[in-house]
Amino acid sequence: MLPRRYRLGLVLVLLPMLLACGLGTGTPAGEPRVPVSPEAADRMAQKLKQSIRRGEGTFDLEFTDAELTSYVVLEVSQQLGGPKEMPVQDFQVRFTDGQMILSGRLTSVSPFKPNIEVAAWARMEDGLLDVRLGRARVGAVSMPGMLLRSLSRVVSESILEAPERLARAAEITSVEIDEGMMRISGRLTERGK
Repeated sequence: MLPRRYRLGLVLVLLPMLLACGLGTGTPAGEPRVPVSPEAADRMAQKLKQSIRRGEGTFDLEFTDAELTSYVVLEVSQQLGGPKEMPVQDFQVRFTDGQMILSGRLTSVSPFKPNIEVAAWARMEDGLLDVRLGRARVGAVSMPGMLLRSLSRVVSESILEAPERLARAAEITSVEIDEGMMRISGRLTERGK
C-alpha cells in the first residue's frame, strides 16, 4: 500500500485526467452519424467475395464508410457474443478529406466511457503501405505528436509484418480515400492464387 501522501498525489494527478476522458459523449458536434444496417454489412461481405478477379490475379475493392462500419459493427459484435460485449460502442468509420476517421465510445476502460477518435491517412510509399495517424483523442485529451509518430511507426511495421499467410496471398498496390468511399487495389501473389 502506498503511503497516504503518495495516494493523495496520485489522486490529484489522475482525477483531472479521468474527468477529461469522461467529457463528451456521442459523435463530435457537426459530424454526421454513419448508419449501421445489415444490408450495408451484406453488401460489404459480397464486395469482399467478388473483389478478386480470379483470371487476372488482381483485386479491386471499393466500399463506403457505411458498408465498412456496418460490417465491422455487426461481424465483431456477433463474434464477441452481442453488441454489449464490444469494447468500443457506437463505432464509426468515416472517410473524409483523404483520411479515415475511427470513432466510438470506450466501454471497458473506465466508468466514464470516454469518446475516442483517431484520424489516419493511408498511402503507398516505395511500394509499401504507409499508415500515419494524424490525430487521436480520448475524451477531451489529445495525444501528443511524438506519441502519434511512434504509434504510426508501430502500425506501419505491423502491416509489414502481417501474418505470413496474408503476406503470401496478396499485395496492395494502391489505396485511395475519397469523400465517403475507400478503394484498395492489388494483386494476388503467386502463392495466393
